[in-house]
Amino acid sequence: MSPAATVSRAQLVEKARQFPARTFMVAGIIAAGGGAAVFLWALTTGQAARAWQSYHVNFMFWTGLAQGLVVFAATQKLAKGHWSGLVIRFAESAAAFLVVALALYVGLVLGRAYIFSWLREPRPDLGGWLTSRFFFPRNGLVLAALAWLSWRFVRHDLAPDVRELADGRPADRLEGRDQIGREAAILIVGYAFGYSLLAFDLMMALAHKWVSNLFGAFYFMGSFLAALMGLAILTIVLRRVMGLAQLVSPKQLHDLGKLCFGFTVFWAYLMWSQFLVIWYGNLPEETYFIFYRLIGPWRPVGIAVFLLVFLLPFVGLLGAKPKKYPPTFLAFALVSLAGIWLERYLEIVPSINGGAGPAIGIPELGVTVLFGGLFLLAMGWFATRYPMISPRLAADTLEREQH
Repeated sequence: MSPAATVSRAQLVEKARQFPARTFMVAGIIAAGGGAAVFLWALTTGQAARAWQSYHVNFMFWTGLAQGLVVFAATQKLAKGHWSGLVIRFAESAAAFLVVALALYVGLVLGRAYIFSWLREPRPDLGGWLTSRFFFPRNGLVLAALAWLSWRFVRHDLAPDVRELADGRPADRLEGRDQIGREAAILIVGYAFGYSLLAFDLMMALAHKWVSNLFGAFYFMGSFLAALMGLAILTIVLRRVMGLAQLVSPKQLHDLGKLCFGFTVFWAYLMWSQFLVIWYGNLPEETYFIFYRLIGPWRPVGIAVFLLVFLLPFVGLLGAKPKKYPPTFLAFALVSLAGIWLERYLEIVPSINGGAGPAIGIPELGVTVLFGGLFLLAMGWFATRYPMISPRLAADTLEREQH
């Protein structure tokens, strides 16, 4: 009999209380404070453009990552993915950062002169679509609506576990299943539509008159891939810190690894689908966006994105053993996540930096640390209030692994 088979419900309840929330919050405060200091330093030393450009890159990266994590949890509810019972709460905890993202969105308004070129070069051909009065409230409402949908879904999935930890009575595994399933479906559809709009407005519109109908899907599916890789990192790290090594089995890591591998391939498929149509049409208003990022000073960045997001994870996670072995899985997840951050940089900065080449230095790294610190702080805050393991879902996962 495996060690996991002997774990009682009471032991799972105790494990749910062992998340290192204090460590996350302290690390988050230190990182966010240091990053904020670098951001302010950049603003006051003639590097405001780079600081705000990096702010926008990180806003799109971290907000997409957090929303993708909550959407992953929603997909598990719809697909009845019982294998994820031990790790699903790690994904749901990202809902806390979505509230932080609403406050961070104000930063885009404050730094708009450095980010949105259409403020200097109006687009009368689009009517009122790209005007400050309509643009910023519209995207703010999208973010607020998805944050609300995410919290509604997470709150109802949390409710049975909160009661179990409070009064000690085991919660029913199927409690609220229909309502949670409906809310999960609404959230997933809202994610697809809402984050497509955010991609069109906050990224694609930065490039003058460049249009791609596939860009919205490319962004929200790329963010979902980032979420899977981020979940893999959290699972492998917390598996050891929380004493879950005997519970989060190689089989569960393999299941998560297969998702990471599959969506890595899907990312490449979407990238090729977008590139092929632009290459075949050979229209100057379409090709310039792609070729500008594949020639000259941006070429190394374009190659690095392809290697980090697709080629290395594809080769590395092709077999079963690298997915089941935590160190290799962790390494390739980190590589992929770094590549997706670099992809956001490649999509945004060349459109707004006035023709300059790539510059990744202290301002860019400092703002990245700021956002990463806020992400850790939000997770730590969540963990101080809610159980980071669902005893009912974890018990279901372990029970099914025995059959």
